Amino acid sequence: DGIVVSTEDGAHEFAHPLVAEALYADLGPAERRRVHARIAESLKRQGLRGARSVLEWATHVAEGGSAPAALEAVLRAAKITRFTAPLSAAHWYGRAVELAAPEDRGVLLSRQALSYWKGSRPREAVAAGLRALDLLEPGRRRVRTACTVVHAASTLGHYDQALRIIEAQLPHADDPTALLAQRSAIEAQFNRPSAQIAERAWAGLADAPPEDRLVTLTSLSLHALATADWRRGEQAAEMLVNDSVTLPPVGRMTALETAAHLLAIGGIRTRALDLLGEAGQIRRGLGWGDIAGQARHTMALLRRLGGEWERALADIAADAEDMAEAGLLESLAILRNIQLDILLGQGRYDEIDPILADPPPDTPLQNGMRAVYAARLALGRGDRARAERLLAQALESGPPEVVHRALAVQVLVRHAAGEHQAAREASERLDDVARHATPRARLAAHLCAAAARRDRDRAETALEIARADGLVFEEAQARLLLGLRGDAAQLQRAHAVFARLRAEPWRKRAARALREAGLAPAPTLTLTATERRVAQLVAGGRSNPEIAEELHYSRKTVEVYLSRVYAKTGLRSRVELALAVDRGEI
Repeated sequence: DGIVVSTEDGAHEFAHPLVAEALYADLGPAERRRVHARIAESLKRQGLRGARSVLEWATHVAEGGSAPAALEAVLRAAKITRFTAPLSAAHWYGRAVELAAPEDRGVLLSRQALSYWKGSRPREAVAAGLRALDLLEPGRRRVRTACTVVHAASTLGHYDQALRIIEAQLPHADDPTALLAQRSAIEAQFNRPSAQIAERAWAGLADAPPEDRLVTLTSLSLHALATADWRRGEQAAEMLVNDSVTLPPVGRMTALETAAHLLAIGGIRTRALDLLGEAGQIRRGLGWGDIAGQARHTMALLRRLGGEWERALADIAADAEDMAEAGLLESLAILRNIQLDILLGQGRYDEIDPILADPPPDTPLQNGMRAVYAARLALGRGDRARAERLLAQALESGPPEVVHRALAVQVLVRHAAGEHQAAREASERLDDVARHATPRARLAAHLCAAAARRDRDRAETALEIARADGLVFEEAQARLLLGLRGDAAQLQRAHAVFARLRAEPWRKRAARALREAGLAPAPTLTLTATERRVAQLVAGGRSNPEIAEELHYSRKTVEVYLSRVYAKTGLRSRVELALAVDRGEI
């Protein structure tokens, strides 16, 4: 009748914009339904080929079809989009709830909550999930929904709400393993007794429903981090990777990201990068963003560890606003902590105050972390009294993950004040706390022992650990300590790295040590073209004989060039040289 016409791409529209304005806006409900019904019929006659045509058809059936037809159409749309566009699926499940019989709404709300969670919309996930829990009977669906709501509430920083949900659902759970694991992770953040709860979850893991294992292992990994139990953390990471092989794409992606997050915090950089890269391939295939910001804050941490500080700061600036708007406050707090760590390392103190003024989720873990960063800021500004007060606060109320960080700063505070015995005592306590903690915590203990106890062997150990996995800043710290113990060549190397990172307080300290040793900072890019080529071939895994053949030199000449490279750069092995080339330092 001329009101609706086909477009070139097979869609439909009013014959003229004025027709839409004059007719559709003024149509009564019955006539609008008739228009939508006719478009839906036309689309169906043409054939519903591909997701786009199905979604357009479902839109019109939802507006113009009978209730049963509309429900069938929106559920079809939800099914098409749930793995590729979770927020779109959440919309369709919401429409289905409006159309469904009361007895079916609980399941649909549960699916909507899960879609909102996968789409990183925790507020909406909690709202839909709570409605679902009110309607669902005890059983699998209800437990799974409760786990989704607990995840979302925790991400919002609503830990009391999350614990109330767990307590309400545990008596009715067909299997309590996942809920117990979630409870242990939250209790650990508050530094409350949680070990027995976590062990119950570990004990139930073998017999837990397969779909609960990912939630359980994710929460147990968080518990292991908060309680400084790296044995369990490493075990959880390995199980997540192994289980990921049998999971569908979304579950596999989540398992790999979670394992990468755990390993990154532990300082296992290379393995974490590999896992995050594998997860990223799956995400790109799905066309998704990351769930709850986990991939983004994990990558920011890996960039911090790998010495890509400026890039990390740029990514954090871009991601922080999105996370705040979406309500991903837990992930935002992690992102801010990484930002604080880099800015403190660079001595950009004026930029830190606004970040510290914006409080994280209110837990002893998060508050303790911020107290440690505030103490580092006070130390940088020369306010030792404030630094000591903040550290005492963190040591008193913080979980083990906070305690080892606070002790590391306490060593610096007392060492800088010339209180060597007190620094040694703090270092010894750090050794004890870090013994079962993450490798990164143990690395910090080695660096502190080297500084406070003038222990050259511990500095050598720290250097070996840091350079083996490309922890650039920590490697430079270890080289500085070795330089202060008499290995002057290490001072130039440390100074060069601090300069590249723009870590001004540390660069100045290295420069002062160089002056006292009668040395000058190493000029940048001092290698000749031939020396640089030899370094690149070493980094490519070539042996000296192979390099000699490639460059048409004698083996002795290659050895001479390689010796010059080591002398100019302060590097001491082929592994160190390969890492330096890989980072773009040579």
